[in-house]
Amino acid sequence: MDRFIRAFWTGLRFAGGWIAAAVLTTVIAVFLQTQNVVARLNAVDAGIGFSERLGMTGYDIQHLGSLYGIFVLGGLLVAFLAGLVVYRLAGFGRPVVFAVAGAVAMLVMLLLMKQAFFGIHIIAGARDMLGIGLQMLAGGLGGLLFERLFRPHPHSGG
Repeated sequence: MDRFIRAFWTGLRFAGGWIAAAVLTTVIAVFLQTQNVVARLNAVDAGIGFSERLGMTGYDIQHLGSLYGIFVLGGLLVAFLAGLVVYRLAGFGRPVVFAVAGAVAMLVMLLLMKQAFFGIHIIAGARDMLGIGLQMLAGGLGGLLFERLFRPHPHSGG
């Protein structure tokens, strides 16, 4: 019974960490992609002011984020499961393993999305190396949050 309870709580910590990481990653990723798009628009004299930038960001987090979050959720699930295998094999470096897993998940997800959508980057703020790097940064931060929330407690023996 003790083993079952421990497995249940481990699964609960995994699920909670994964969902929290996906929400954080999505919000940061959408924020960064919007800022990248606005910066490129302002570079060609679009004249987007602070209040417009703020409004665009909020709109994108609500609308783009709701769809993008589904992709992020799936990508991070695969990445964190793979990260568990890597960590079990390596035996050290949990924060690095899960940060890299989150970053790589975003890169792979963006590349797969481009393939699935006929060669078109549907995330406008990730059409250049800076934008892709920013998306990977968001995934890395999500990976760090996951690692923190999923970290075994010292008294649990896991």
